[in-house]
Amino acid sequence: VGGALGYLAKPTEVIKETVTAPAVEKTITVTAPAVEKTVEVPALPLGKGLKFSYIIHGGEENVFWNTVHLGMIEAAKLTGCDAVMVRPKVEGDLAMEIANFEAAIAAKPDGIIVPICYTELLPLVKKATDAGIPVLVSNIDAPNPEDRIKAGGLCYIGQNLRQAGYFMAKTLSKYFPSGTHAMIIIEGPGMVWAEERCAGIVEFLKEYGCTYERLNASTDYAVVESLSSAYLHAHPETGAIFSVGYFGYIAGKVLKDMGVPPGKIPIAVFDLVPPVIDGIKEGYVTIAIDQQPYLQGFLPIIQLVLMKKYALSAWDVNTGNAVVDKTNVAVVEELSKKGYR
Repeated sequence: VGGALGYLAKPTEVIKETVTAPAVEKTITVTAPAVEKTVEVPALPLGKGLKFSYIIHGGEENVFWNTVHLGMIEAAKLTGCDAVMVRPKVEGDLAMEIANFEAAIAAKPDGIIVPICYTELLPLVKKATDAGIPVLVSNIDAPNPEDRIKAGGLCYIGQNLRQAGYFMAKTLSKYFPSGTHAMIIIEGPGMVWAEERCAGIVEFLKEYGCTYERLNASTDYAVVESLSSAYLHAHPETGAIFSVGYFGYIAGKVLKDMGVPPGKIPIAVFDLVPPVIDGIKEGYVTIAIDQQPYLQGFLPIIQLVLMKKYALSAWDVNTGNAVVDKTNVAVVEELSKKGYR
């Protein structure tokens, strides 16, 4: 689109004229003629010629990142830029992520997007910044955001992880009384996202007078299933289950196999994937907290394009804590099938 032709008419003017002899007041309306004016509109796409790299920790088996990837691709198509997501073969492979980050810096893209899954990535944020490459942080912020800012990370686009953990626990608490013993599944022990969410969950449980135990697991289905089954059989007093990722749905399957009725032991998970949606429909997952990952892929690209095109600054975005339960799962399921939730 080049120039656009528009018609701007001067607003109708009302002129009040007072005549003194004889004493009569009258109003005269004068309308200005239409004026033709050409308005210049920037030619799209705004991001033509720009290249961005999105370096993540999510392994190829982690379907959560499919929605982030869709957001990134659609933003790239909308703006006309090139964007690539680089992920390790194995979830959380720090050495591979560092290698991918180093390779991205060497390629000198117009911008880099990265989650701070490990604080060891902060020196690379600084290295990229020193090389003149703007870095936006998405999905996972540094535990101390000041460290990210000092390293040069221009903004954070994602969920407030610790607050989200607290919010999840508080939301689920209407399904279990104070003093309940809880099990917390940690799919990424030692990873920033997992530990921050867990810290928020624990903070609320302590306030609510509950006891809890961490179950250090992984993103391997068999591992989560084995650990959950062993724990639940050994601790029948467990009255609530949390997971810092989405693998808590597996605990629901364990409960089902144990003959526990749906809903008797409430379960809260993060993120929407098909098994979680199925768990909600069956009643073995009580709530899921959706961080709206599509936005974590879409918005960083939009921001980088605007920064490059118009010298605008980056800005923080909290992508939210959307609660999904039986009351709204049908609507969300349709969007999930399309890759947006």
